[in-house]
Formats: sequence, structure tokens, C-alpha cells
Amino acid sequence: MITGYVPGVYDMLHLGHLRIIEEAAARCDRLIVGVVTDDAAMAMKGRQPVIPFDERIALVAALRMVDAAVADVGPDKRIAWRAHRFDVLFKGDDWQGTPKGDRLEAQMREIGATVRYLPYTKGVSSSVLRPRRYHRVGDSVTADVTPDPVAASGNRPSTIR
Repeated sequence: MITGYVPGVYDMLHLGHLRIIEEAAARCDRLIVGVVTDDAAMAMKGRQPVIPFDERIALVAALRMVDAAVADVGPDKRIAWRAHRFDVLFKGDDWQGTPKGDRLEAQMREIGATVRYLPYTKGVSSSVLRPRRYHRVGDSVTADVTPDPVAASGNRPSTIR
């Protein structure tokens, strides 16, 4: 039985997230998805996710191909391995051949796991979506939306929650 692990922030869940989770699930018998906590995301990326951790993990856990959704607490995936004992870690191929990908591969070799790269969905990412539309303000998400043409012209903020 092969256990796979696919870590990510999964902020503003989108098609790229769904594709990597589906691809990972097709390559293992049991799939664990590590959802990066808000604190870990802030430490790794320098910004809070738009969607709070408890909502992101609930969305990921609801996907039929996910056997378990767990908190991922930092960049060292050996910590996740100690807690969840997976055989293969899946990452987008945008990591392949980069210093962070090389470091991840070395860490996985230390513990006897492997890294398998899956196709990265170009043009679709939370980093691309975030600056255009969404901002986290406390427990709410503010979106800049274009109102109906019949309504007043220009952009107005609306709160989504």
C-alpha cells in the first residue's frame, strides 16, 4: 500500500489545486493532504492566506479523493513524515530542479521517501488571483468586484464570509 502526501496552502481553492490532488490520488492507495497552517504560511510566504486555515482544511477534506486532510506546520516535510509516514511526497513540477526542490528531495531521501513531481497548472494560482481580487481583513475576506452595469459605475468592495 502506497501512502502519498501532497502539501500546500490551498488558499482560494482553484483548478490547479484540484488537479494536483487528483493526480496525486491516482498515483497512490491512500492520499494525505497537508494544509499549511496560517502561521506556517505567514512564516514561509510573508503573508496570511486569504481563507482561514479551518475553512481551507474543511474544503480539502471534503474532496472525495482525499483520505485525510492534516495540518502542515512548516517547510520541513520530515516533520510531516514523522507524523503521517508517507511513501511519496507530491509537488508541482515548478519545484523540480530548483534549490527548494533539491532540498526537499534530499530531506525525503534521508527518511526513505521519494518526491514525485506532477504537472503544475500554469496561469492558475492563488498568488495570481490574490492581488487582483481578494484581501483578508480579520475574519472577513474583502473582494473588489465590478458592480452590475445598471448599478453605479466603478469598483466597490464587498465582504464575503
